[in-house]
Amino acid sequence: MLAIDHPCWLRRFVVSTIAVGLLIITPWVNAREPTFILPDLHQNPVHLTDFRGRWVVINFWATWCAPCLMEMPELQAFHDANHERATVIGVNFEELAPAKVRQFIEDLSITFPVVLSNGQPVSGFTVKGLPTTFLISPQGELADTHLGTVNAAMLNRRVAELEKIGNPSH
Repeated sequence: MLAIDHPCWLRRFVVSTIAVGLLIITPWVNAREPTFILPDLHQNPVHLTDFRGRWVVINFWATWCAPCLMEMPELQAFHDANHERATVIGVNFEELAPAKVRQFIEDLSITFPVVLSNGQPVSGFTVKGLPTTFLISPQGELADTHLGTVNAAMLNRRVAELEKIGNPSH
């Protein structure tokens, strides 16, 4: 059963919405070329550098975060529509057994890669609230950051804008 069907989903939604609302929503940059090596849902290492040459949408999320759950289908739609030039990587930002995250992802029919941070900060990425999405250029440079939900149209627009203006890393 999905968390959004759970009786306390509304309480979780309200709490996470208030938490996001209390933050100042501005982009921030921790590193010009952030990188990570994190375990996937089968404990295999995923290297961010393996995705060079493609746009990478890195989305930090948690199973208890209602806005995160609402944007998952949009992230999947972006991933499906842009599989030749971009990929989405979901970073589960909580301490949860890989099997539980794997089941959760299967229930949502998510096919993009999901890695685990075990609730720990990831070097090069400052997460001030969930969901937080980072856009990495094909050259591996941080191109944009967004705190709050995103959708496929928004991601497509931003990638097109950055390609058109000649992203400094492009």
